[in-house]
Amino acid sequence: MSAIALDRWLQHLVKHLPVAKEGRDPEGVHQVRVAIRRLRVWLRLAGMRVLEDDLAWLVRAAGEVRDLEVLLQHPDLPKAFRNWAASRLEQARAAFAPLLDSPRLAGLLQALSNLPPLDEASAQNRLKRFVHQAERKAEEWRNHDSIESLHALRRALRRLRYAREWLGLDSQAVKALQEIFGQVGDLSFTLRYLAAFEAEGGKVPAAYKRQLEAQLTEALEAAQAAWHTHQADLG
Repeated sequence: MSAIALDRWLQHLVKHLPVAKEGRDPEGVHQVRVAIRRLRVWLRLAGMRVLEDDLAWLVRAAGEVRDLEVLLQHPDLPKAFRNWAASRLEQARAAFAPLLDSPRLAGLLQALSNLPPLDEASAQNRLKRFVHQAERKAEEWRNHDSIESLHALRRALRRLRYAREWLGLDSQAVKALQEIFGQVGDLSFTLRYLAAFEAEGGKVPAAYKRQLEAQLTEALEAAQAAWHTHQADLG
């Protein structure tokens, strides 16, 4: 067994931080979040809790920026809703960008660079925890049948996928599930932002909202079917 260093994804994070700060390319924030999430999984495979809070802080801080960037990539947004989302994105970026120059982030990057490599044998043993967590979240989804429980399962699947990839294992089945569940996430947060827009007095055609709700229903059905097809492939 060999050791697994986190250098690749730490460098990926450092590379995309300036892009995220500039705010012109949506891939900047997206890749920052991907790198952080992969690093968090590396820490769990290493059995470390150190730096977890700092990594979670940065993911949360970038969350609204990423959501709104994805939302604005949809070509069919009603004009008033699009203008509202663009204004809210500008505010979210203004709040997020200063964090990228903060001492907390500088300290986090320095601390990550000083961590020793991950022992692969220990990581292999901890991989089972990621599978079991996904199975628990799936049970909760079956029991509650809510979008929130499906989102929790999707996050568990993402962690399982990243854990397998850190160990050089195939992750195609997990990735396929994650992507199908992602359609539910995309539609549900679109409806959530639409509700916020309407709460502030915004108006959209009723047919647009009905279309989103119908698409969400279809996405939920597709998620159920995909889970029944692929759940046995997780281990």
